[in-house]
Amino acid sequence: MIVQIYSMTSVADAVATAEAGAGLIGVVVAEPGTVPEGIGAEAARGILAAIRPRSRGIALSLSDDRDEMCAMVDAVRPDIVHVAAREIEPEDCAWIRSRIAPVRLLRAIAVRAGETVIEADAHQEVADYLMLDSGAKGLPFASAGGETHDWSVSRTIVERSRIPVILAGGLTADNVAEAIAAVRPWGVDSFTHTDLPGRRGQKDLARVRAFVAAALGGFAATIDSGRT
Repeated sequence: MIVQIYSMTSVADAVATAEAGAGLIGVVVAEPGTVPEGIGAEAARGILAAIRPRSRGIALSLSDDRDEMCAMVDAVRPDIVHVAAREIEPEDCAWIRSRIAPVRLLRAIAVRAGETVIEADAHQEVADYLMLDSGAKGLPFASAGGETHDWSVSRTIVERSRIPVILAGGLTADNVAEAIAAVRPWGVDSFTHTDLPGRRGQKDLARVRAFVAAALGGFAATIDSGRT
């Protein structure tokens, strides 16, 4: 059971987030101006080096080219690579995973009625983790829009999945314990609601600490309920 926090743009925020108890800390590696939280490979490598060994680092590529993703992994040296582009097929994930080993692969899937369970099933043998995020048709990847989705779909996937599942999408310190109770994921993720308002990629450390505390409390309560 783990707490994942995206998206770091400074060593100071990343270290403080690790100290708060986040086990996975994410960076978005992108060309300047692509997304507000995008940083270069050198900056990403420095951030992820600073959080070890307290936390593990995860790097998100927005590319839909598998060679570019592998080149990013070589440059950044994360513990996990986050694959989000919808154009990447399960066979591509298998190829990337083999190429980057021992770095692990997390596949993000947008939760949409009638599609998500099939997609999750197709990635069971080609990914190390799944992340269920909110999404809408027409977007090229699972969104970071700060909105929740149908947790009952996510619960179904968790129950079927043979690999760990991270729940994302609109989670806050106020609803994360409820989400954990409803979905029973291996991990939870926060990006939008732990940023400073209107400043993507710059963390509000009070919100980070509150989210981590609420998530860890939610996991503990779920474990306790399973014993009774």
